[in-house]
Amino acid sequence: MSLLARIMAVIAALAGVVVGLAGLIRAAALASDGRLVWSLPSWWTGLGDEANGWAVGLVAAAVAAAAVAYLIVALRQLRPARPAASVMVGGAHVKLAALERLIAVRLETESPRLKAVSVGVSWLGGGWAVSAVVDAPADDLIGLRERAVRLVREELSRAAGGESAGLALEVRRFVLASPPPRPRSG
Repeated sequence: MSLLARIMAVIAALAGVVVGLAGLIRAAALASDGRLVWSLPSWWTGLGDEANGWAVGLVAAAVAAAAVAYLIVALRQLRPARPAASVMVGGAHVKLAALERLIAVRLETESPRLKAVSVGVSWLGGGWAVSAVVDAPADDLIGLRERAVRLVREELSRAAGGESAGLALEVRRFVLASPPPRPRSG
């Protein structure tokens, strides 16, 4: 969130709290005593005068512009940030999608029973962070992790010229080894 967006959010929140508290206090005072009359202030009743018509229009336009600005800032904050298509590493542009495909193919090639569901790569400034979701065999998880770390390091140093800062390996589901074929009786 940018500094301007934070400032606008704080101003909007404070204005909302002040207006809400004023309305709450007024409603509580009017509800506590039925004989109490809380008349509107003179500046409020004067807004409808013909002489102040241009001022009312100007204030309304300013409030509408502020509301639109707040709405735009709010929508920008809700929109997810798009990941960079490429990053600059050592004077060269590295395309993240190509690097992700290389790592996925290398993982599947080196471990035939492994299926890379998704691979994500990001540059952290001092190294690469890799996250991989795989379908893996259940019989060799420790060996799978060691091979995956070695393969990712080799692929990153070969393809992108950088070190791996970390690998998050998530197993989506276990792939059971297929049973040996039954001998046919005949």
